Amino acid sequence: MSACVDKPRPRILVLGYGNPGRQDDGLGPAVAAAIEKAAPAGVTVDADYQLNIEDSAAAAEHDVVIFVDASVSGPEPFEMKRVEPAAEISFSSHSVSPASVLAACAEHFKSRPEAWVLGVRGHAFEFAEGLTPKARRNCEAAVAFIQAWIKERYMEKSSTHKKTILAIDDDPDIRGAVRVFLEAAGYVVGEASTGEEGIRTAERIKPDAIIVDLMMETVDAGSVVARKLMDGGYKGPVYLLSSAGDTVRYNIDARELGLAGIFQKPIDPKVLVSTLKARLKDD
Repeated sequence: MSACVDKPRPRILVLGYGNPGRQDDGLGPAVAAAIEKAAPAGVTVDADYQLNIEDSAAAAEHDVVIFVDASVSGPEPFEMKRVEPAAEISFSSHSVSPASVLAACAEHFKSRPEAWVLGVRGHAFEFAEGLTPKARRNCEAAVAFIQAWIKERYMEKSSTHKKTILAIDDDPDIRGAVRVFLEAAGYVVGEASTGEEGIRTAERIKPDAIIVDLMMETVDAGSVVARKLMDGGYKGPVYLLSSAGDTVRYNIDARELGLAGIFQKPIDPKVLVSTLKARLKDD
């Protein structure tokens, strides 16, 4: 009988870049510095003012590369997207994009690491030291996300059964954020862009929990969808996602509707994950 050999852990590079002397432009290096303090074995962390073509050599030595930069207008608190090699014309070889770094990595080192770009939302970019309070909170959320994402995706063996969450929202950016947060925490995520599609998807995938936007086709679409789901026999917890702030509590009684609770936008990944874990652990 042959022995079972564990698959080796991937080599991961977290590369933060930006100018700490321009307020929130320093988010990339700030995230990298926080990750480095508790980086597990196999995770390398580096930071610089900007990406250089020479970074392709470091990328080529890793299986996974996470580029971290400040975002001027992206969603709160951050956005994570897959990036592929793409050569771009530039007048300078000292300031390049993640896609160009990957293109050089493939061309010169014959290496194509799995690569992601994490854009952390910033709010001020004047010539001054230190992150703004909003950016600091986004930095903390990004650090917590990367740590959980690396641990779940690359460092731990997957469980035989993962809980499934269905996100129903007509905003693809919101659905994408929910997917990123929850997949990092080990959940399987289904998506639907309308209430009717959500009801059909729930019947098909049998999710363990459902998150539905309050305002889709109409102002109270989420509460209507929630009621239809429960009238149709769905027994799992249903959460509303609201951008109406605290005023939503005066218009909707979550308990009266049979809802498990209400999440506020912008989504706090820590609250989202901890709430679902606490609820689903007991189901």
